[in-house]
Amino acid sequence: MDEKVFLEIIQTNDEAQIISGLRAAEEKGTIALIKSMIPLLKNPNRLIARQALVSSANLIQKQLVASWETIEKNVKDGLVSLLKKLNPAIIDHIAKDLYSENEEHRLRTLQVLGLLGADDKIKQVVSEMLTDQDEKMRATAVSVLKDMLGTRDVSLIYRVLHDPDPRVRANGVEALEAAGNRTVVPTLTSLRKDPNNRVRGNVLKALYNMGFKKIEGDIKEMLEHKSKLMRATGGWLLGELGVSKEELFFNFAGEYGLDRDSLVRQNMIKALVRIDTEISKKVCKYMFESDEIRKALTDMERMKKIRGAKAATKTA
Repeated sequence: MDEKVFLEIIQTNDEAQIISGLRAAEEKGTIALIKSMIPLLKNPNRLIARQALVSSANLIQKQLVASWETIEKNVKDGLVSLLKKLNPAIIDHIAKDLYSENEEHRLRTLQVLGLLGADDKIKQVVSEMLTDQDEKMRATAVSVLKDMLGTRDVSLIYRVLHDPDPRVRANGVEALEAAGNRTVVPTLTSLRKDPNNRVRGNVLKALYNMGFKKIEGDIKEMLEHKSKLMRATGGWLLGELGVSKEELFFNFAGEYGLDRDSLVRQNMIKALVRIDTEISKKVCKYMFESDEIRKALTDMERMKKIRGAKAATKTA
């Protein structure tokens, strides 16, 4: 159903037709129809107003996450402004699915709430999911909160830093880094030996970016670890921090680059490319096969496009 047809149905002022049109829009309409559905929330006819509430919430849930990255920027800009002014009743209706028995519905609901904005109500609803029994829900809740938190809200995240699921802990560390509050440095310092590679990498990255530079021994320990995943994350860390052209990171990449594991070597190549000095390029060419370098460059380009799409989504 397109907007023209939907507006024609509204203009009939016929209760049955409008309710039927709302249900059809909910099932077959695009997210752009939200603009025309919202005014019906104040319709004097209670049945129409109720159906507008249900259909608006359902349309947002069904369409927003799936289509967000493909929506044209001018439409997206208007939607962002509109969604931030949503009737609280719509948010309440959407939030009900956080307690659905269907895992996909619950995760999508969390993602939708994240896109709706960072007002206190949404923040409260999402933060309640930090103690959910489902580890996927906890991890997603932390990831969603990362873009909502201010420097004063970091206490919400402390509860997940010792979560049994490493994804939850890793997302929690990312959230603390994004908040940019340096009072969390002592807390992060206590997590430097986390047994999970992703958590440990995120901790060291966050500490370094917050001004705690004494991580040389920690990185070396990762690069010499018996676990290939820990060594690979150590290589990733060199690339994340090496853009500052620190000599330390370049030396580590050269010393530990010829690892027996292909994943570790790939991350070392990416680190040398990201350090982006003449000497790092020469060392990379000397140490690695041309096929390995091409593979790493292709992967970097792919990730650049993915990150660019995500950044555009957040900016819009």
